[in-house]
Order: sequence, then structure tokens, then C-alpha cells
Amino acid sequence: MAMKDQIETEVDQYLADNGMSTNYHRLMYAGPSMRTRHSLVLVFTEVGLITFSFSIVSKSETQMFFLPKDKIRAIRLDKKHFVHKLSMEAENEEGQIERAQYFVSKRVFGRPWHSETLQYLFDKKIFSPLS
Repeated sequence: MAMKDQIETEVDQYLADNGMSTNYHRLMYAGPSMRTRHSLVLVFTEVGLITFSFSIVSKSETQMFFLPKDKIRAIRLDKKHFVHKLSMEAENEEGQIERAQYFVSKRVFGRPWHSETLQYLFDKKIFSPLS
């Protein structure tokens, strides 16, 4: 099973287990630094953002986090020379705003879904139904 299919299956199962569903998955690689910009897969769905964090040492150690769409306050993707910078703001459990920044490759060979998701972010349609 391809990585994209496996991630989509895990997302669908998680959502079903929590009484939710989605009609689309928009996947993108990202990371907290230039060196680790492929250590996360962000999955945007109509119900929220799911992050898969991969261990650099052991690919078998994967963590998944869910952020409901209604907790996301801002998403911005800035074009840069070597990699893009993704900035997000979201409300935590205490009602405080947390900020995160990620580095995103312009292209990932063999992963056309990465570029497609980037275009949705640039068009500010990341949580919209597929066009």
C-alpha cells in the first residue's frame, strides 16, 4: 500500500472512531526546520488538520495529532527562495492562541499531492471542497 493510501486510511479510521468523516484529504510534507522539512505529513480535511510526525531515527515511530478546523485561526504560506514557510495559529484547550511555523519544500519528486496541496494553500482554498 502506498504511503498516501495508508495515511488516508488511518485518517478515515480515526475520524470514524470519533464520529466524523471527510470527503477529501490534502496531504503535504512539512517540518520544523530546513533539515527536517519531510518529517511531518499534514493532512487537511474539511473537519480539521491531522499531523503525522515521523521519527528521523525510526520511521516506525509515528505520532498522529488532530486539530479541529474550528480551532484554526490563521494559515499563511509565504513563498521563499529555497523552501516555503507555513505559519499557523490555533486555539489550544485553554483558549490561548498558539503559533507554529513549518518549512515546506516547493516540490517533492514522486508526490504530486504535495504540489496540489501547496496550490490550495496559495489559493486560500485549503478547507474548500475540491474544484
